[in-house]
Amino acid sequence: MNKEKPVALLHSYLADRKDKRKPDRLTRTGILAAAELYRRGEIGKICITVKPELSRPQVKRLKTLLNNPPEEDIVSKEETVTTEGEVETFKKLAEEENWKNLLTIGNEAHVPRIKREIKRTFKDKQVKTTTPREILAEYKIYSYILKEMENWPEQLSLSFQEKILNTPIIGALALKTIPYLSRYKVALQSWAFERLEK
Repeated sequence: MNKEKPVALLHSYLADRKDKRKPDRLTRTGILAAAELYRRGEIGKICITVKPELSRPQVKRLKTLLNNPPEEDIVSKEETVTTEGEVETFKKLAEEENWKNLLTIGNEAHVPRIKREIKRTFKDKQVKTTTPREILAEYKIYSYILKEMENWPEQLSLSFQEKILNTPIIGALALKTIPYLSRYKVALQSWAFERLEK
């Protein structure tokens, strides 16, 4: 039996719509969930693999919530802006660091795509997937956030995006073009979500 604490990949979304120096609310719920798992000793490290404009505010928030944990417990590999890239970078890090026990934390609307990327990238290796909702539901203090989250514009936008990306032909075409637009993905996605949310 593997006694190693899991290393958790925290899936990232966008910057806050009003303050670009903060993660958006969906990412912040993921950060809260990861922090709770870490505090309970259920995970040993938290991994973030997105580009600096997204990862740095997340790392800062995690360090604040966790009262500056050991440096090696928050792993930031600032490389990507796509789900595919997050999972591939996580696999690369797991191989380099010899991490065996892996977990991902992502928004429930995003989970089907996360699971597809894990299956494609990791093949038969077991990687557990969970959501902030599953983790935070164990604490009464977060019940209001979880109730309100359903109606957040960010949640509605992400759910709409995931419906499109999970549509067989349209989704496959969109996902094939993303690597060519990755330099502009965050700006384009932020712009599109802002239009949807108005």
